[in-house]
Amino acid sequence: MLEIIGAVLSFVGAQILYSRTKVAEGLTPWKSVGLTILIISLSIILFSSLGSTYYLIIIIPTIVCSVMISSRYRDYLMKLQARRVQWKEHKE
Repeated sequence: MLEIIGAVLSFVGAQILYSRTKVAEGLTPWKSVGLTILIISLSIILFSSLGSTYYLIIIIPTIVCSVMISSRYRDYLMKLQARRVQWKEHKE
């Protein structure tokens, strides 16, 4: 039950963090994927070094990183669409 509550709270918190602030604004989608791999790898190492008893060590960073990747990709696609519309207007 604690894992479910922690997962939901981390998801909601990450959504608020990445949609209302500019925390990961400077990261490209590929840099955010690399950062995510690093963070999840560190959480797995920490999880295995602590004796594999506390699952939230892996669950929370995975959820936060997935929200970061999806928000960065969404922002990237929105900027790409805006450039495309601007290019079409400039072309005409």
